[in-house]
Amino acid sequence: MSTPNKTQNCLVPYVDLETAPPEVAAAITHLPYRRNIFHLLGHSHGSFPRLMGVYANFFDGNRRILPLLDWQLVVLRISAVLDAEYEWDVNAPVARINGMPEEKFEALKRTAGKGVEALAKEAIFTERDRAILQLVDEQLATYNNTEETVEKAKKLLTVEELVEVYVVLGVYVLIARITKGLRIDLDGEIPGLEEHLKKVVTGK
Repeated sequence: MSTPNKTQNCLVPYVDLETAPPEVAAAITHLPYRRNIFHLLGHSHGSFPRLMGVYANFFDGNRRILPLLDWQLVVLRISAVLDAEYEWDVNAPVARINGMPEEKFEALKRTAGKGVEALAKEAIFTERDRAILQLVDEQLATYNNTEETVEKAKKLLTVEELVEVYVVLGVYVLIARITKGLRIDLDGEIPGLEEHLKKVVTGK
C-alpha cells in the first residue's frame, strides 16, 4: 500500500488507521493501495462505511444501471465544471482504460460552463451525451432542471438511468466539495493501478 505524501497540503489530518473505529479501518484497508479521499471521508465514522457501499455500486456492472462510460461522463463533467482536480485525476484512468477517447476528455473540459451551444458544436458528443451533459450542467449551475431538459433526457435514457444520473451527481459533487474545500493532496502515481481497475470496474 502506498504511503501518504511527506508534505501534506490538506487542511485536516488524514484518518489514522490505528485509532480509527474498526469498521472505518476495515473499509479503508480493504483497498490494495492508498487513496487520500478515503482517509479523509473516514473521519465521518458513521456515514463513511455506508457511503463506501454506494460508491462500490458504481464500480459493479451488475448493480450500476448507467453504462460505464455514461457514469464516467457525469463524473468527469462534474470534475471539469467544478475544477475538481483530485476527482478528475482519480476517474480519468477509469474512463480511459474503458475506451473514452482523448478527444472527449478534451471536449469535456473545453465546453465546461459554456452552455448547450458549446455542446452542439462538439461532434465527439452523441445525442445521448449532450442530453446527459445538459442535465448535469443545469444541476451544477442552478440545483434544478427545466422540464424541457428532463423530457429530452427521458427520450434517450430509461427512468432508472435518469434517476441514477442524479445519484451519481450527489455522490461525486460531495467528493468534489470535500476534496476542494479541504485541499486534499493528489495521490500521486500508483503502481499497477490500471490492471487493478480492469479487475474491479465491471460492466459496459
